[in-house]
Amino acid sequence: MRRTTTVVTAALFTVLLAGGCSDGDGDGKTDASSAPASSSPAAAESETTAAAAPKLSEEWGPKLDAATSSGKDDVCKTVGSTACVDHITELTELVYDVRDAIDTAGATAVYPKTLEAIDDVEAASGSYAEGGCAGSSGETLADGSVCGGYVATLLLGPATLSMTMTTDELGAP
Repeated sequence: MRRTTTVVTAALFTVLLAGGCSDGDGDGKTDASSAPASSSPAAAESETTAAAAPKLSEEWGPKLDAATSSGKDDVCKTVGSTACVDHITELTELVYDVRDAIDTAGATAVYPKTLEAIDDVEAASGSYAEGGCAGSSGETLADGSVCGGYVATLLLGPATLSMTMTTDELGAP
């Protein structure tokens, strides 16, 4: 929110500065030799940054949404089952593909919250593996177990990324 406010304030300042400029002779006419206000370096940089900001959600949003609505609602009822392990592995790999796309586009500055969400998925994946959750047959998603928490994060990861990518793009400079 602070970043958006700063961007809006800077844009407003630029508009006010451009609209309030005159040649100082009091007749209200501008000097033909003065440069137009829209050619200021800050305005040009802002326009370039906005034009260069990728919209990765257009490509990845549908893929992430499709992965979370795959019709496998009960696949992780038992968090250590082979079917659950396979499913969360696919979801996690998709999340890592999004990170690779952000890196390839050179857009880490555009997607800070998305990258934080990816880090959360990566941490849950590592903890799931290190915690011996794969293969456990006694823990379920509903029992409030630690492994169930990791699985919940992994199951929700793609949906979270889909929303977060869009939010990051809306707040991009």
